[in-house]
Amino acid sequence: MSDHARELERRREFIAAVAVLALAGQLTTGARAAEAHVLERIGDLRPLLAQVRRERVPLLLFFSTPGCPYCIEVRRNYLAPRARDPRAGVLIREVDIVGQRSFVDADGQPITEARFAARFGARVVPVVLIVDASLTPLGDPLVGLDAAGFYESYLANAIEAATVKLRAR
Repeated sequence: MSDHARELERRREFIAAVAVLALAGQLTTGARAAEAHVLERIGDLRPLLAQVRRERVPLLLFFSTPGCPYCIEVRRNYLAPRARDPRAGVLIREVDIVGQRSFVDADGQPITEARFAARFGARVVPVVLIVDASLTPLGDPLVGLDAAGFYESYLANAIEAATVKLRAR
């Protein structure tokens, strides 16, 4: 290999190393930003479902995985602001589809987040599913994140349709 070829190879390796370090910094920054936009997890499903029934508001289940960049975007830009707004008209809880953390299910028995997510068929993330007090879906889930920029509209429409359906019962 010529000196020129070796120099080009060293430059490529250097550029690749810088790119990896930059990406690692972005991921760390994204993880810190995600921590600032934490959504509440389920502790005991029974009082939460009683609140859904009593207040006649739907329950939005956000299925995610740690470190998922699309989940971070949905959480930060669309769900966390609603979760902080008492007038949002929806209760929001996050569920890690691979999580082994247990909580109390509707029947009073412990269940892991992963088993709970599997019950709803959540295998990819992010998924937003809106349910009633019996955990029956009130519409089709929102799967993924759109590239066209209409996610807010899709989410608002899903929440509104679920609320109308819930209150019509």
